[in-house]
Order: sequence, then structure tokens, then C-alpha cells
Amino acid sequence: MCCECCGETQRKSWVFGIGSLFAVLGIVLVIIWPNLADKLVENGLKLEPGTDTYDSWLEAPIPIYLKFYMFNWTNPQDIRNPNIKPHFTEMGPYVFLEKHKKENFTFFENATVAYYERRTWFFDEQQSNGTLLDMITAAHAITATVADEMRHSKKFIKKIVNFMMNTEGGTLYTTKPVHEWIFDGYQDDLTDFLNLFNTSKIDIPYKRFGWLADRNGSLEYDGLFTIHTGTDDISNLGRLTHWNKKNETGFYKLPCGIVNGTTGDLFPPKMNIQDEITIFATDACRFMNLRPEGTLEKHGLTATRWVGTEETLDSGENYPNQACFCDPRLQECPKTGVVECKECRDKAPIYSSFPHFYLADKSYLNAVSGLNPEKSKHEFVMAVEPTTGVPVQVHGRIQINMMLEPDDDYDIYRGIQKVLMPMFWFDQYAELSPELASKAKLAINLSDYGLYFGIACIVFGSIFLITGITLTITKRWVRRPVDDEDLLTN
Repeated sequence: MCCECCGETQRKSWVFGIGSLFAVLGIVLVIIWPNLADKLVENGLKLEPGTDTYDSWLEAPIPIYLKFYMFNWTNPQDIRNPNIKPHFTEMGPYVFLEKHKKENFTFFENATVAYYERRTWFFDEQQSNGTLLDMITAAHAITATVADEMRHSKKFIKKIVNFMMNTEGGTLYTTKPVHEWIFDGYQDDLTDFLNLFNTSKIDIPYKRFGWLADRNGSLEYDGLFTIHTGTDDISNLGRLTHWNKKNETGFYKLPCGIVNGTTGDLFPPKMNIQDEITIFATDACRFMNLRPEGTLEKHGLTATRWVGTEETLDSGENYPNQACFCDPRLQECPKTGVVECKECRDKAPIYSSFPHFYLADKSYLNAVSGLNPEKSKHEFVMAVEPTTGVPVQVHGRIQINMMLEPDDDYDIYRGIQKVLMPMFWFDQYAELSPELASKAKLAINLSDYGLYFGIACIVFGSIFLITGITLTITKRWVRRPVDDEDLLTN
């Protein structure tokens, strides 16, 4: 439509109409868009079919790596010499690509879902420092388990056990290739005998020993998890309610035995960066509290770093609220930085710590040589973008240790030093991809984008309205012939 053909009324209608439309649209956007944007983001973060969260939860969309560092015991022959510390050489990393897939899941009406997670590992030779055929010498776990289980038995029982260990394959240490230590497991004469002997007094629930034997590709090894989906309350997203259909682990006294925290792959949005977060670690059958410490910049996102602290693996020595993690049947609780995991790990004398006894009592580090704790290499870190709850970078670092104790009733352990032996440590590493980071940034800025667009609409509409008011006041809606004559003469 030609403006010159429009009358004054038509022109006013167009100018004031367009101006009012954009101004009203802008005001509405400024008022309602922030809440609407938050609702849109929350709906996308809920764990239900059709959301991005559901797709990434079902199967991890980013590569996850499990890095194994094995400790090679170089001087086992000197274990009875109190002047010589056990020496260890760290070997590795032996890197495995880790695939996660949720299976056999069931959604319930109370906004929870129960599922199993199948984890499968593939050796990555290019990223590894060494091969799976590297030979590692370490304490013999089966012999140590038998000795520890029968330690407080009657003398004549221990004599029988001593004879059995001496004649049926018991030994202080053994040397095996890396692949047998980790996933494949190794054939062991003492294990074979105990399985044949079939006694409830000494329970060895496996045929071959390996730290992760029978776990690669297993559906049920990690157990059945039940978590909140966030469909009723987004602040509950990812919170673990049951493990193996129970809300208590049965391995520690309450409240330490409660099933608590998240599995580490889902967090609710709008996290309070001043609060601790809680991770449930199935390998230790317990929860771990992480404390906020600084930030991490990655792919344009600012994530809060939650880290393991002195309190995380304390058993009551420095933090009384952690005392329930210590088994009251123990003669003494582990010192700070080390937690006992016997009941969780088939009654083997297993203890967990941070790598190289980082943040642990100095007595553990001073009892051995070859270890050197460093914050940057051995800290447990989970960096999460707090607005969306999206994990940006994870370094889940834990060390597995085994206690060796002298016992005069066993020939193998007579006269040895009491030492917590580092066996291996791992770093479960994952980092958000640039593509997923872009989606997270869109979710973070969605409210601002709508606000800016609303303000732009208000400004654009205001220009039309101001123009219309000005033309009305000056009575210049329609150009008069005299105006053209004045223009020509001037």
C-alpha cells in the first residue's frame, strides 16, 4: 500500500498500531519470559522420554576413560627388614575407553526410575603408557584375605589354616601381567582349593582373582539403582533413593550406611555453589561428600569445582560425624584419609584412599617409598555447571590399598612389617564436548535472550509511538502543498 495514498487516519492507525504492538509484546516478554524460559529449561532437564537428559542418561554421549595406575612392589624380599621400606614403582596409565548404557529400567509413578547400568571397557593402547603384558608384583590378595578372616580364630584352627596356606598355594606376593590383575583375573591354586574345600568359614566368591574380574560387560555387577527423575520436583533430579532395592547399604552403621547422593551423572539445576555435593561410590559401598573449591573455565562455561577433602575419607579421627564409617569390630580405626572396605570387598583387607595417600595421615606415606602425592594429579574433582547441573569435567580418583599385618601363627606373615600396601589407583575421566557445551550455554542464556529481545521490541515500538505523537503535535501527518512550495523556494 502506497503511503502517499493513505489518509491521515490510516497513517495514524499504522504507526500507533505497530508501535503499540511491539511495545506490548516487549513488555509481555520482559515480564513473563524469565519464568517461561526457566520452565522450558527445567522441562528439558527432566529425566523422561523425549528430553535431551533422557537421551544422554540412557547412553553416555561423551567418551569416558578409566586410567589404571598399577604399583609394582620392587623389594618384597625385604618385608621382614624393619630398616627397609616397601618400595613401589608406579606403572601406567593403562587406559580403557568406558561405555555406559542403562538397561532394564522401569519408571514409577512416584517420579523415580530403577535401572541397571552395563559398563564395558576397551583397552586404548595409544593413550596408554605400557601394555597389558607388563608384569606387576604385588601382595597376594587371597592369602591376605584368608589370614585376615581367620586372624582371631583359635590356635588349633590357625594351625590348620597355616598348613593349608603353606601347601595349597598361599604366598606373600605374586607377579602377574596387567590384564590378569585388572579384568581377566588369574588362576590361583589357593583359590581353587578354597572353592573345592567349600567352607563358610572362608568365603572366596570367585574362581579367578582380578580387581575387576567378571565386571567387564556385566549388567548386574554394580547393582540396581533407583533415582529421582525430577518430574515432580526438579531439585530432586538424580538423587539416589535405593541401591539394590534398599535405602541402606548394610556395610556401615547409620547414618553412614544410608544410600545417599547421586551416581555422578545427573545433578539438579540451580545448584547452591556454597553447599557440598554427595556422590555415591559403589566401589566403596558408601557416599562421599565433596566441597566447593574454585571454578573451571571450559568451552565458554564456568563450572564450580567440587573436590575431595580431609573430611571425605575420614573415619572419625578428625571429624566425629564420620565415625560411623569405622567398623566397631576393628581394634583401631584407620587414620584420616583412609577408609576400611572389608565388608564391601568380599571381606578382603581392602582400604581406599586418594591416590598416593593424598590428604591422608602422613604415617601411611612414611611407611613406604616411591609415592609422591600431588594435588593437581591426585585430587578427586567434579566440576559442574551449577545453573544447568551439567558435569563439565570429572576426575574420579581413588586408590585401593591392602593391609599386611604380622602374625606369628602364619609362616608367611611371621615377622613382616605392618604396612598398608598401595595396589593401584584409577582416574575415571570425562569432559563435556563442545557441542554439548553449546547446548548448555543456550539453556543458561535463554532467559537473557528473551529479555534482550523484549527490550528491543519496547525500544522499536517506542520509536513508532514517539514518531506518531510528534507528528500529531506538529500536525504533519499529511504533507500539504504549501509545504512543497516552501521547500522549493528555500
